Amino acid sequence: MATENDPGISRRSLGQLFLMSGIAALVAGIVAVIRMRPKTYPVRVIAHMNDLPVGGFKIFTYPTDIMPCILLRPAEGTYIAFSRTCTHASCAVHFRPEENRLDCPCHQGAFSAADGSVVFGPPPRPLPRVMLERRENDLVAIGMVNS
Repeated sequence: MATENDPGISRRSLGQLFLMSGIAALVAGIVAVIRMRPKTYPVRVIAHMNDLPVGGFKIFTYPTDIMPCILLRPAEGTYIAFSRTCTHASCAVHFRPEENRLDCPCHQGAFSAADGSVVFGPPPRPLPRVMLERRENDLVAIGMVNS
């Protein structure tokens, strides 16, 4: 109950409170809609089919020129690619063919070169995988999948 010395909340203050609450709800809704939109990726040729020998690898960047990735050819007709950024501390992972692993030198984490899953160490998630397509004699990156 308002008194002469404590008038309580004025109509104007209450109106401003409702207005600010409405604006905050609107902004939250817009952010949610933006996050729900499917992410689009560039289509980029990353290698030619026979440029990489079986057991070989190639370093490339995708989806931007500052995002390091690695293309592996573990068997005839099989290609797989991952981000080279460790999911723990964002260090670059290195391929160890003798172990069939991608090792992070920063905190001794390791990922499987077969599927990008965490083998050991502190990484909390698998490596993001680069989606590939074969187009005639080209290997084309078409997107990223976070496992």
